[in-house]
Order: sequence, then C-alpha cells, then structure tokens
Amino acid sequence: MDYEVRRLEASDVDAADDVFRDAFSTVLGAGVHRDTELLRTRFRARHTTVLAAYVDGEMAGSTVVTRWGSVAYFGPLSVAPKLWGQGIGTRLVAAAVDVLDGWETGHQGLFTFAQSPQHHGFYQRFGFWPRFLTAIMSKPLTGNEQELGWRLSAVAPADRDALVAGCAAVTDEIHPGLDVGGEIDAVLEQGLGDVVLIGEPDAPRGFAVCHVGPGTEAGSGVAYVKFGAVRPGPGAAQAFDSLLAACQGFATAAGAVRLALGVNTARHEAYRQLLAAGFRTDSPGITMHRPNEPGYDREDVRLLDDWR
Repeated sequence: MDYEVRRLEASDVDAADDVFRDAFSTVLGAGVHRDTELLRTRFRARHTTVLAAYVDGEMAGSTVVTRWGSVAYFGPLSVAPKLWGQGIGTRLVAAAVDVLDGWETGHQGLFTFAQSPQHHGFYQRFGFWPRFLTAIMSKPLTGNEQELGWRLSAVAPADRDALVAGCAAVTDEIHPGLDVGGEIDAVLEQGLGDVVLIGEPDAPRGFAVCHVGPGTEAGSGVAYVKFGAVRPGPGAAQAFDSLLAACQGFATAAGAVRLALGVNTARHEAYRQLLAAGFRTDSPGITMHRPNEPGYDREDVRLLDDWR
C-alpha cells in the first residue's frame, strides 16, 4: 500500500470527518458525536494543524495538533476501522510529534481512554506518559440561572484586544506562556459561542471559552466550556465559583439545558468545587504528558479544559 501523511486540505475535510465519526462510533457506540462539529471547527481555526493519512490515495485517518502558546497537544486521532492494525496511527502520531517539536512548545500532551493499556503503551513509545484522570463532567440546568459577568462579543471590537491580553495574563500566571487566544478567536470568528468574563472590566479575574448548541463541540441542548481559568492567589476559590455561576447563566440564556466541561483531577481544589456545585462525571479519560511533568495540573490551579 502507498502511505502518505500531510496537512488536510479543505476538499478532504468531509472525508476526514466521515472517518472520524466512523472510528469513534465503532469504539463508543453509534451517535456518540451526534450533531457536534469538532474536525471542521478546528480545521478552520488558526492555532491548529490538521494532519491526514492517505492509503492508495484514499482518506485513512486524521489527527489535530493544537497550540496553546507554550503548551500543545494532539487529538483526536482517528483511523478508518477497516484499516486498523496497518500502522496508520503510528504514522499520524509521528507526524504530530514533528509538528509539536517544530513549535518548540515546552509541554506537550494528549487525551486517551483511561481503561486502555493498549493506548497507553502505544503513546509511551513516543515519550508520552500517563498522569492523572481528566473528568468530563456536566450538570443539568434549571432554567433560572442568572447571567453574571459579561461577554466578550458584547465588547466593542476596538476594546477586545486588551481583554484578550488580560485573559493571556491570567493563564500566564498559571503556566508561563499558556495562551488560548486561538480558542477565543475561533469561538468569535466562527460563531460557536462566546467568552464569559468575570472581574474588573479592564482586568479580567477569570474567563471561560464556551461553545453552545449544534455545529459546535457542544451539540444540541448543551453548552461546553472548552477552556476556563481564574487568576491564582487569594480569592481564587470565590472567583472560580463566580466563573462557574457565570457559565451556567450564559448556558441558560443561550437555550442550553446542560453545561459540560472537563477538569484534570490533579487540580484537586477545582475538582472538589465542581462536585460541590453539582457537577458529576459522565466519563473519565487520562492525559499523557511529554515530558512526564505536571504542567499546569497542580492542586491549587483552578482551570477547566480537556485535551480531547
């Protein structure tokens, strides 16, 4: 067979999406991604590189490499089920690692099935090592949640850059160089949701990048916090509660009936606060890190994300 791995082209996005859905439905059950859009929305974003594998000219699989400043990760990785066991996943991971190394990011990672020694062993061959669980959590909404904080989309375009820089200052205090400006741009430019902010109008204390509804990473009836964080230090616990409340108010106002998010359980205080706020784990995964260091997964860090 003739193998080729290269950047995905716009003309092949539909084929790559079909393979992605087929692969994950085979493992997790039909309809697992329902009316969500992951591959297409990330393909359109400026902070990602989507790689595709071709066998004899036919779409065989893909993976997405995402950069958050000094941190980068890849995934999801999917291969057409009929081609499993042919080494295509190995070629995709090797290409993804090349992209990560080219970016010279200080911390790299991925998210995979917590219960699969096969996946753990596979990624360990590339220097990724399993650490703590990431809990994918959610909470039903009552419909009475109040809107709190403010939304970035409501800010005049001329004033947004300063607020985005303020968000980068929050994440830089958590982990030097961590910057999710690409996620913020993607949400606003593609109309995927909004960015919820708390704190002073000229100095955010915390923020959350939220997807909502079909055609996003959330899906019908769901709002999903793709990334959220509050500035560390005194008052962080109270700020985190305020950010959670603001996300719930945003979700209700947007017509969602459930709010979903992810948190690494090494961020113990954040995980405890989520449980106290009524969030429950829907599914666990595990993050694997390269090098084998915690990155920003520390007990006192109040940050929401997952590397799916």
